Amino acid sequence: MTNPLRQLAAYGQSFWLDFLSRPLITSGELARLIEDDGLRGVTSNPTIFDKGISSTDEYDEEIAELAARGLSDETIFEELAVHDVQKACDLLFLIYEASEGQDGFVSLELSPALADDTERTIAEARRLFAKIDRPNAMIKVPGTPAGIPAIEQLIADGVNVNVTLLFSLQNYEQVMEAYLRGIERRIAAGLTVNRIASVASFFVSRVDTEIDRRLDALLARTEDAAQRALIESLKGKAAIANAKLAYQRFKRIFLEGERFAQLRHQGARIQRPLWASTSTKNPAYSDVMYVEHLIGPYTVQTMAPVTVEAYRDHGQPRPNTVEEGIHEAERVLQQLAELGISYEEVTTQLQREGVRLFQESYDSVLRRIADRRRSLIALSERRGSSVGVYAPDIDRTIAQLLAADAVERVWRRDARLWTDDPDRQRAIEQRLGWLTVHEQMREHLPDLIALREEVRARKFSHALLLGMGGSSLAPEVFQRVLGNDMEHPELLVFDTTNPDTIKRYRTQLDLARTLIIVSSKSGTTIETSSLAAYWFSELEQELGDRAGQHVIVITDPGTPLEAWGRSHNVCRIFLNPPNIGGRYSALSFFGLVPAAVIGLPIEALLDRLPPMAERLKRSNVENPGLWLGAALATLAQLGRDKVTFLLEPAVAPFGDWLEQLLAESTGKQGTGLVPIVHEPHLAPEHYGTDRVFIGIDLALQPYQPIEALLKATETLGHPVLRTQLWNLWELGAEMLRWEFATAIAGRALGIDPFDEPDVRASKDRTAALLDGYRRTGELVRPPVSLVDGPLAVAGTSASDLRAALVGLCTHITSSSYLAVLAFVDPTPDVLERLHAIRQLLAERFRVATTLGIGPRYLHSIGQLYKGGPETGIFLQLVAEPATDVPIPGQPYSFRTLFLAQADGDFEALLARRRPVLQITLRGETVAALERLEQELVVTAPH
Repeated sequence: MTNPLRQLAAYGQSFWLDFLSRPLITSGELARLIEDDGLRGVTSNPTIFDKGISSTDEYDEEIAELAARGLSDETIFEELAVHDVQKACDLLFLIYEASEGQDGFVSLELSPALADDTERTIAEARRLFAKIDRPNAMIKVPGTPAGIPAIEQLIADGVNVNVTLLFSLQNYEQVMEAYLRGIERRIAAGLTVNRIASVASFFVSRVDTEIDRRLDALLARTEDAAQRALIESLKGKAAIANAKLAYQRFKRIFLEGERFAQLRHQGARIQRPLWASTSTKNPAYSDVMYVEHLIGPYTVQTMAPVTVEAYRDHGQPRPNTVEEGIHEAERVLQQLAELGISYEEVTTQLQREGVRLFQESYDSVLRRIADRRRSLIALSERRGSSVGVYAPDIDRTIAQLLAADAVERVWRRDARLWTDDPDRQRAIEQRLGWLTVHEQMREHLPDLIALREEVRARKFSHALLLGMGGSSLAPEVFQRVLGNDMEHPELLVFDTTNPDTIKRYRTQLDLARTLIIVSSKSGTTIETSSLAAYWFSELEQELGDRAGQHVIVITDPGTPLEAWGRSHNVCRIFLNPPNIGGRYSALSFFGLVPAAVIGLPIEALLDRLPPMAERLKRSNVENPGLWLGAALATLAQLGRDKVTFLLEPAVAPFGDWLEQLLAESTGKQGTGLVPIVHEPHLAPEHYGTDRVFIGIDLALQPYQPIEALLKATETLGHPVLRTQLWNLWELGAEMLRWEFATAIAGRALGIDPFDEPDVRASKDRTAALLDGYRRTGELVRPPVSLVDGPLAVAGTSASDLRAALVGLCTHITSSSYLAVLAFVDPTPDVLERLHAIRQLLAERFRVATTLGIGPRYLHSIGQLYKGGPETGIFLQLVAEPATDVPIPGQPYSFRTLFLAQADGDFEALLARRRPVLQITLRGETVAALERLEQELVVTAPH
């Protein structure tokens, strides 16, 4: 039996589908309609997309990704619609080619808000047509008074146009005239017209709906039998009559008119009539009535899916039905006029209502996207998180925080949220600028972009960043996660005073192609100022007076570093907003200037921040920072204070920044969150009950090796907090979320998350050792002796070392964490041995472990070691440098400074009565670490 849908083509009519959705494409249904039913085109509108998005979750992933990028609901809708249209265009492209550009089109409607704006209609249609970037796309433009001149211009521009919302014959003639003028203008400009396509969408069933309503109103007022019979006979007749008369006008212009004949000779295509809104609204009428009565050459029949099914099942196609009963059609309209039903009034009203209805549908789809994006964003920020039996406790903490107006008070910068001490309150008020610094950075975006372009033009191969902690960790994450642009330098973070490392870098770097970034909030950090003096001296030797042009300074206003930069004529000085603490400065100049230097699109990072900020202002459980901070603090108070990060490789470097943020913010007053990053993985059953696991991955990453371990720990009852980033550009927004969560956790833990009182301990002892060196010319190191109990200094003999290791191990309990503090030159081989030692300790003792490279860790997790929970066990390894490098302007060298920092921290730990063992590694470092590993195998229990 011949498929009625396919038979339409034999009578010169193209069958297009009045529906488009993602499942229609992905399920293969659209391809089947093309293959089996002879489908030759697709139309869409906001109503169709609203139905499509509401009926499936196939859009969810894309909605969430676009929302996470900070795009508006309107932009998200456009992106979804454009992607669907592009996919449908690709499926129909063979039809387009085979029909030589007559069929195979997919239509996308402009925003209904443009219906009365000619210029914006033209601009948006051009933009959308270019964005879809398919020759078989059509842009739907309403045939409103403002739309008519837009149609002419768009045809002249070469944009395919589906003229929509046509009801009246007069309006249709205006549309045909606009099309002809557009073609004529294009030909006059010497441009081709053979692939410019247009259809004029004449709406059908809505005409009957409105006129039948008016006929029913007449019936209610009419008692005359003959009059009533006439009224009844006209029901369901007006729409078809209107369409048939429109076809007659089409014939006169395009098939019989001399004007178009000349244009056709030059390659112009017929603007075909398209019958739209062909689904029968009145159940008393045949469900295929409008299709069967409007078949004819050069026409397009659009059908909604329900009509497609009906016509496939029982359609009876006949040739040229659109030309049947023309006189009767004219009589129908005449009789309606005689009854007082104004054809012009009805069609004008229908067009206005059509625009209004599409606007309502457009608003509806935007609301649907807004609802979906809110739920998806909230889900993505806690996707798969499982807190098990701790859920009621976390909920109570959240309730307490909400009762205290914690969210609002954070944003009001109310320092009383964290302390009752007026002095501390004043200090905190000067450290809350991170909340809105992204807005300030937006104002500086032109300057950052200019810097990016300047660096690219100067063709540096490397950018060497001199900074510690908050000045270096975010830039390092940006380099290692996002990478540098091919035409921009690679960022190398230099945060050590080890002379062996300095000499290694000096040998490798071509200073003529190196940009140096000196970064310090206070401008007095001893490591940074010492390194700046050394590297600038090297630049001067290499470049002479041009040395300053290879240096950028980032600091707070009025610091000694600002003065140093000006006196050395550096090329750029960026003065950061002073009301931001170092570890909260990632999204300020401290993070974004290095990001610009390596060629990152700062705009992409900043664009994601306003949507996250808005979510962080919610005073409910949907606030992702509130939930995270409350969960971490509650779990820590219940003994789960080892915050173990299991990060996918693509985002693993993010852990170093998180380590500092959590440790330095919360590790004080004997409490805090102990961040565990880059720890070798243990068998799930070997993790202790003091752990909470944090999983961060990319939602669109096909291979996620960490997920199996997270699921296993979750099965064993460990709390697991998961976050999915939709792409790597979410990194800045995720940083803001963790900063907010840390501030919330500080409130819940009862501590000030913005100070670092115990960092000073190591600095003061280092300064005292250096003062001693200035006086005597000798660095007085800790005595070589063993102390019975928790405090031990290893001697040089194997027996002394073994005894010291055994003594240290006796203090390890199930709630402990083991910290390896390595003052070494961190070459790849050295780091490999240190990770092996860490893994051995973790496997043998089954406790959490950390690894810090000194002096770097002093500006990161060092605060927690001295001020946090008294559960740390510390193994300090000091490799005496094999070389030395002088520090310009100082009586001591880098070797002296490096060893003084190691000993200063050791003494600070001793003063806090932390179990600590210092081991001096003499000779070649890798060999010394291998010997230590062997001793640990002997002394550490299984």
